[in-house]
Amino acid sequence: MRKLILINPHPIGNVGEENVSVLNQMPVNLGYLKTLTPNNWEVDIIDETQELAVDEKGENLLFDKPDLVGITSVSYQANRAYQIATACRKNGIPVIMGGVHATSHPDEAAKYVDSVIIREAVSIWEEIISDFENNNLKKLYDGGLTPMEKYKDIFSDREFLKNKYKYRYSGIITTAGCPFSCEFCSVPQFQGRKYRERPVDDVLGELEKIKGQYRGLILTDENFYGHSKKSNERVRDLFKKMVERGIYQNWFGFTSLNIYKDDETLDYMVKSGCVGVLIGIESINEEALKTMNKGVNLRITIDKYKEAVKNIRKHGLAVWGTMVFGNDSDTTESFKEVVDFILDAKIDIMTCGILCPFINTPLYKRLNSGNRLFRTNFPEDWIYYTSHHLTYVLTQLSLQEFIDGLEYVYEKIYSTELIREKFRRAKTELNNLNAAMFAFRVNLDWQDVFKHLLINLRELQTSGAYEVAMEQYETLKNRKTLDLASIKA
Repeated sequence: MRKLILINPHPIGNVGEENVSVLNQMPVNLGYLKTLTPNNWEVDIIDETQELAVDEKGENLLFDKPDLVGITSVSYQANRAYQIATACRKNGIPVIMGGVHATSHPDEAAKYVDSVIIREAVSIWEEIISDFENNNLKKLYDGGLTPMEKYKDIFSDREFLKNKYKYRYSGIITTAGCPFSCEFCSVPQFQGRKYRERPVDDVLGELEKIKGQYRGLILTDENFYGHSKKSNERVRDLFKKMVERGIYQNWFGFTSLNIYKDDETLDYMVKSGCVGVLIGIESINEEALKTMNKGVNLRITIDKYKEAVKNIRKHGLAVWGTMVFGNDSDTTESFKEVVDFILDAKIDIMTCGILCPFINTPLYKRLNSGNRLFRTNFPEDWIYYTSHHLTYVLTQLSLQEFIDGLEYVYEKIYSTELIREKFRRAKTELNNLNAAMFAFRVNLDWQDVFKHLLINLRELQTSGAYEVAMEQYETLKNRKTLDLASIKA
C-alpha cells in the first residue's frame, strides 16, 4: 500500500492567530483530500501547530518515508513549506504544493516542489493521484473553483484529525468567494469574485453528522452575510432550519457589520447556538476606509458603528471586531481615538493588528510601486507577511510613534483587569454565558498575541532595518521629485 502525508506547515516560533484557541482548528481542507484519496493509499496528516514534520533547522524528517507528500501554505508559511519540501526531496520523496501562496506565486513554488496546484484542489485531487500512480505527474494543475454542490458527497475526515490531535474546534464550509474588492484582501484571487453558495440542505446534513462532537464550530466563510438580499435570505433559512431540526452547536462566523439591521437573522443565529460574530471594522477613519475600498462600512457610515454593535449585542451575541493600524491617514491621535471607540461601543473582543500587504493584493502592488516595501528578501521574508509585523515604510508616523501608539492600545485594551471586567459585564449584558466565555477566552489569547506584535516591532527597531528602509525610500522619493522637476523645466 502506498503512503501519502499531507502537511500544514508552521514557522518555528511564530505567534499569531493560530495561538487563539478557537482559531487553532483542525485543517479541514486536508481532511477533504484524505477522504478523496483512493482506498489503496494510507494517508496521514501532520499539523505543525501540533507537531513538527521536520526538525527546527528544516533538515531532518521526523516521519517515516512515504511515497508522496502534499503541502498547503499561505504566504507566511511559505518558507517553512519550502524547508519541508527540500528535506523531502533530498530523501527522494516527491512533493506537491497547493494553497493561497502557491496560487499567487506558482513559479516560486515550482523551484522547491515537483508539482504545483493553483486555486482549489478538491475537484482534481483524484486526477492528481491517478497521474502520480501512472508516473505522469504534471508540473502544474489548476483546480479552478470547486462547485459547492460537490461537498454534498464528501466529508472532511474530521474523525481522523480529532483522534490524532484531540482538536476541540472544527470548521464547516457554507460559502466561498467574495464579490467585494477590499484593497488588502487576497480572498478574491484564490476563491474568486463570485459568491458561491452551498445548498442549505447539504450544510444541514454535514452539521447533523458532526453535531455535539466539538466545543465550537467556525463557519469558515469569509463573510456569510451581506452580499445581496437573496444571499441574506438563504443564510437566514440555514439558521432557521438549524433551529427547527434541533441542531444546536456553539459556533461563530465572519460577517459584515450590516447584519445589525436584520433582527430576524440575528435571533435565529442565537437560537442555533451562535456565540459571536467577527466583523472587519478595520478603521474609524473615513479616509482610511476609502483607501481600503471598504465599501460596506462606508455605506453604514462610521457614526452608526456604535448603534450597529449595540443591536448585535442586544441579541446576546459577542461582537468581535478587527482593527488595523498603519494606514496612511493614521496619526498619533488615531490610537486614542480607536481605544475610546472600542470602550464606548462596548465591543466584546477587539483584535488589533498592523495593516498587511498580502501578496498580489492592490495594497501590495500600491506599496511596492511606491518603493515602500522593505521586507522583500523572498522566500525568507514571507514569514513577515502577517498582521503582526511591519513590512513597509510609514509616511505619517515615525516607527517610535507607531510603537508608542500600539503600546497605548495594549495598556488600555488588553490589560488583564480590563479583560476580566469585560467578562463580568458581558455575562450581564449579553445574558449568554457561552458568548461571554467565548469573548473572555479570545481576549486572553489575544493579549499574548498582541504582546508578541510589540516584541516584533521593538526587534525591528533594534535591528536598524527600518532606518535603512526609510533612508532608501526618501532617497528614491527625492530622486523622483528631481526627475519630475527636470522634465517640467
